[in-house]
Amino acid sequence: MSESETKTLAQADKAPDAVAFAEESGGKTTKKSGRVSAGIAWLSLLLVIALALGAAWVLREGQAREKAMQDRLALLEAAAGQKQTDLDALTDRWNQRLNTGLDGLKGALEQQVAKQSRDLQSVQTRLADQQQELARFSASDRESWLLAETGHLLRLANQRLVMAGDPVAAEALLNGADSVLRDLNDPGLHAVRAAVAADIAALRAVPEVDVEGIYLRLAALIEQADKLVIFQFREQAAAPGREAAGDWRSRLRQGYEAALSKLSDYIIIRRRDVPMQALMDPQWEGLVRQNLRMLLEQAQIALLSANQPLYAASLAQAQQWVMHFQDSDPVAAKAIETQIGKLAALTIQIPQPNISRSQQALDAAIEERAETGGEQ
Repeated sequence: MSESETKTLAQADKAPDAVAFAEESGGKTTKKSGRVSAGIAWLSLLLVIALALGAAWVLREGQAREKAMQDRLALLEAAAGQKQTDLDALTDRWNQRLNTGLDGLKGALEQQVAKQSRDLQSVQTRLADQQQELARFSASDRESWLLAETGHLLRLANQRLVMAGDPVAAEALLNGADSVLRDLNDPGLHAVRAAVAADIAALRAVPEVDVEGIYLRLAALIEQADKLVIFQFREQAAAPGREAAGDWRSRLRQGYEAALSKLSDYIIIRRRDVPMQALMDPQWEGLVRQNLRMLLEQAQIALLSANQPLYAASLAQAQQWVMHFQDSDPVAAKAIETQIGKLAALTIQIPQPNISRSQQALDAAIEERAETGGEQ
């Protein structure tokens, strides 16, 4: 049994006592209890009314919120429908623009392709015209051009050999002319190729001059000539110290010996079996060396210009100037004189062959072709 039921039974047990007590208390207590019960009843009624009003208000608010939510949902659905409508309209517009642009681009491409086709056809037409124009030229015209080129190469070879004395360059030009004749492959030009081959063989037979090596040897001689000694005194040993003389005769003898020793410093006595040329004054040393240097440099210039007479004359004079150093610097002078003699014996000017036979043979072949063409 619960606690509330227990309290109810207890109150029921006490009820007779309470009733008896109430009867004994009198009428005042009865009146007071009735007023309390009426107040409680009214309070309960007010609470019920308040609860009913609260429930009605809550129900009304719920309905209002539900209606607001339904209205908002309807607005959202309407807005979504409008957005979809706008999107469909925008899509339709873009599709129309895209189709219009594609149509325009397609038309422009078609026009460009048509223009390029016309241009290509025009180029092909011009190429056909040019091919027809080139076809007009006969094989004889091409041969004439190649023969003219061959004649030009042969003339250059002759000029290079005569003007510059360069057989190597002349041979290269003749080889070029022979290459052109080989491309022609014409039996009628056999005599021309034979003449070109003969000229090439003549150029190859020309001895080669080592111009660079001779030039460097002359330069080395110039450097050695600057070191030649033309005048130099022999060093004398220092005289030992002498004691002071005691009398006037001893002092006179010492003075005489000192003067004789001083004089011997300026006079050199050499015993030779052959006559000796007098030594030159030291003040001419620079002049002699400069003249020797100038002669050797002149020989270098003659070498570069292939001037054999000037080359030989310059070295001959240089040998004469070297003889001035025979007494003062015999070893170096002898070595330089020997080298100058070897260089003077070299031939720097080589006679060049005549290579005009190929040009004459080509002229004869061209003239013969012209006569043959005129008879035809």
